[in-house]
Amino acid sequence: MPVSTLPRRALRPALLALSLSLACAAHAQSTADGSATRTRAATELDAIRVTGERTHADTGALGDRAIRDTPFAISVVGREDIEQRQVVSLGEAFLTDPSVVTQVSAYASGWSSPIRNRGIDLSYDSYRVNGLQVSSWGTEWPLEVMEQVELLKGPGGFMYGFGQPGGIINYVTKKPTDTPTFSAQLGWREQGIASGQVDAGGRFGNEDMFGYRFNAYQEKGETFNGGEVDRKVGALSLDARLGDSLTWTFDGVFQQRDLSEESPQYYFIGLTGLPRPIAGDVDNAIPGTFYDTRSSLLSTALDWQINNDWKASLSYGYTSSWNDVNKIFAYIDDVNGDYDVNVYELGGKSEWKLAQAIVQGRFHTGPLSHQLVAGVSHQTGLGWDRPYEWSTIGRGNLYQRPTLRHDAVGSQVLTRSSETIQQAVFVSDTVDVGHGWSLLAGARYNDFENKGSYHTYPVTPTYAVMYKPAEEVTLYASYVESLEAGNRVGSDYINAGDVLDPTISRQYEIGAKMEYARWNANLAAFRLERGANIDRITPAGVLLVQDGITLYEGVEASGAVHLTDAFTLGGGVTWLDPTYDKLSPDSASQQGNRTTGAARWNGVMHANYQLPWVDGMDVYAVARYYGDVYYDADNTLKLPDYTLFNAGVGYRMQVSGHPLTWRAGVENLGNRKYWSNAGVGLPRTFAVSVRFDL
Repeated sequence: MPVSTLPRRALRPALLALSLSLACAAHAQSTADGSATRTRAATELDAIRVTGERTHADTGALGDRAIRDTPFAISVVGREDIEQRQVVSLGEAFLTDPSVVTQVSAYASGWSSPIRNRGIDLSYDSYRVNGLQVSSWGTEWPLEVMEQVELLKGPGGFMYGFGQPGGIINYVTKKPTDTPTFSAQLGWREQGIASGQVDAGGRFGNEDMFGYRFNAYQEKGETFNGGEVDRKVGALSLDARLGDSLTWTFDGVFQQRDLSEESPQYYFIGLTGLPRPIAGDVDNAIPGTFYDTRSSLLSTALDWQINNDWKASLSYGYTSSWNDVNKIFAYIDDVNGDYDVNVYELGGKSEWKLAQAIVQGRFHTGPLSHQLVAGVSHQTGLGWDRPYEWSTIGRGNLYQRPTLRHDAVGSQVLTRSSETIQQAVFVSDTVDVGHGWSLLAGARYNDFENKGSYHTYPVTPTYAVMYKPAEEVTLYASYVESLEAGNRVGSDYINAGDVLDPTISRQYEIGAKMEYARWNANLAAFRLERGANIDRITPAGVLLVQDGITLYEGVEASGAVHLTDAFTLGGGVTWLDPTYDKLSPDSASQQGNRTTGAARWNGVMHANYQLPWVDGMDVYAVARYYGDVYYDADNTLKLPDYTLFNAGVGYRMQVSGHPLTWRAGVENLGNRKYWSNAGVGLPRTFAVSVRFDL
């Protein structure tokens, strides 16, 4: 099993000095201003904050703890920010995180992953809903029924098992409310997508024993690039307080998404220069094409509060994903914008079942205080595929409307294609040694079998040291490993269908997390080593092989300051040095090249202002810079940098004593035309909505 090797040098001393300098400044602030110190419950969080909200995140095998007390960078987007910016996709949700780049536009199929973090794509196994693995292949999970969405940056092997080292996304569904609540919302998004949603929650029964939260959402209409979308979502969350210490919960989510005549997915073939970019609203769709998906989740759990120090949980979940695809891939082969029109017909279904038991608690051994988490899990995964059809049906040009049509002709018969079994035992202990210092050690034993391909038994550890010079400040240094499943080679290679071996990724990170009454800041410096997949040219064609490592070293910094009670200014920047390293002589020409799709610089500035002369009105603005990236491992084709501007306004009023909220927003305010990792960039897009609350 190929694995990345240990580094020959530590993180750059300058990065450590930068982290410690910022932390010392924060400590000085806390000493000078004792009034800023606040005591907060263990379920309240500090994160690399995309919003000003306090939110709770699922930290997997680390159990329940404040994010500021975790030695990893974690980004959280809460419900308030999702609604303020009328977010409909994961990339838009993390727009104000400089390390996150969207991989797909809002109304296109997410062919591999909706986002890339720290220069690395997240894969289909990088996504969770309430901690349960779900598929993101071809679609995204509905943000409309989520309370928040969280990104654990870097390898998540200890917390969640297998996964891409770019990070783990966890969606958290809306939960029952203690008081009755009901809201209804209508929306419209250019060109002509209408949407509606109802959201109801509350409690009933003897002493409010039972709780519920129900959401229904639908959007339908014409997308900005001439396609049609029809999406239906339903979600139900229940709980029952079976006693003073025992609670039962249930969550169900279902989404049906039908997308027809979406824009082609563009690729550049053999080019060293780019054709002129087209506007995102250009309709180059091929009639007859579609991408239909169905996604569902059912989960239940028992939570037992044994006493003040110990608690346990037992959970079981089932998730499934189905898709039916007749999709266009445009292979652009000259700077005039000419391309082959390729049709890819495919379909399949995936299922995951997960059972997990966790116990966590606190105890003392002499002067040392321990926070222990231990658990076991068993997960099975099944996959079915139907025969795929790949064909070239003609030629097209970026600047001319296609005249072709393609209706699906492939077989719909599904056959078993994969079966995986993952069994795990995990334990972690955080030891408080006094004077603000604590040590974390944890390990997960994975018994992972991909039937018919490989069977492996890795132990993925994590180690960390944390220091809190003040309640508002956490300094940390951490090391974590993660096992990444081997990918199935795609149809573009002569070894198509092969399953590559699993690899181990390693990450070293140092950082600081700070939050005061008027400002917050977060800083992380990291080095991540991951097994590299390289295109190898042979006389017979192109092979996809594992060779050497991809090395990602970088620094990310973000923060926000309340300049006044009404005006908040925030921003962030990420610098990244992504390179291919330790390649064999067969791939030596790519040694030291920048990895594909990873920018050296990304940055963001954002502001929110509550207008003092109009009660209930607020405005926001976001400026996001995307650095240039290389399209290929040979570094012969570069996609240029670009900057986008978004803005919006909200107004809250009362109608017969009930809140009524109006919102309007615009993305890509300057209507910039650009090439991105997702192909054609988004056009200028307007969105409006109105929400009524009882």
